[in-house]
Amino acid sequence: MNEIFDFKRFWTYFKYDLKQAWRNHSKAAIMIGGASAIFYVIWVLASLVFTQHWSSPIIYARMGVFFVAFAILELYMVRTYGHLTDKKAGSNWLMVPASKAEKFVSMLLMVCIVIPLLFFVVYMVIDGFLSLVDPTYGQALFTGFTGAYSKMLEVLAELGAESPIVFTPSSFIFPTIVSVFCNFLYFLLCGICFKKNKLVSAIAILFGLSLVLSLLTGIFVPRIFTNIDFNNMDDMQVARWLTGCMNAGVILSCLLTVGLGWGVWRRIKTIQH
Repeated sequence: MNEIFDFKRFWTYFKYDLKQAWRNHSKAAIMIGGASAIFYVIWVLASLVFTQHWSSPIIYARMGVFFVAFAILELYMVRTYGHLTDKKAGSNWLMVPASKAEKFVSMLLMVCIVIPLLFFVVYMVIDGFLSLVDPTYGQALFTGFTGAYSKMLEVLAELGAESPIVFTPSSFIFPTIVSVFCNFLYFLLCGICFKKNKLVSAIAILFGLSLVLSLLTGIFVPRIFTNIDFNNMDDMQVARWLTGCMNAGVILSCLLTVGLGWGVWRRIKTIQH
């Protein structure tokens, strides 16, 4: 059993993996995690040049930059372990004294938990610091997101009172988390599968899949709706139908995420140099 997974050896390897990740990607981490500070400086300089007044970015612009930075972080996953396809770096990784199961678990923790969590913490700390030192900056993003979450709870409570469908925060939070895991694992898998043009290949595959899905949607969705007579359905029947569609979407996302994780595992087991 110890040859497959040993917790002490895994912890030693995980710490090594953290150090290697910082050594190889520290510059990118600083740029992506510090995007709020970079955007702040650009906005202030542009304001001083064009209006001769000190002005900080509005909160909606800062929210947009946050989501753009997070999207860039997802794309960057092709490089996080992309060095494994390099002959020298990949051979060194294979020689590290840890089982493939331990390397796989460490990889999943790094990509799905550690990196996104560190990004969120660093981004919010920098944004909160700017909010404290600059009176024109306005409220911190974390405060804004917290307020938006409270507002969402109020809206969900109102919808629950007027609709036969029960809406809860988990109805939106869980699918969002699964979608994030799915995206991160997809770009991770592309990063360890393709030797060159990793990001271009990953985007090209997504583009091709989107075309196929659009075609299938255009063919089958109209047929599905023509076979359903919503006029003769009561509110509870419509609610059950919508709930079934939402649950089916979540199940498909979970299956896709598991499939991508399995693909990463298979690639780790078969990688050779």
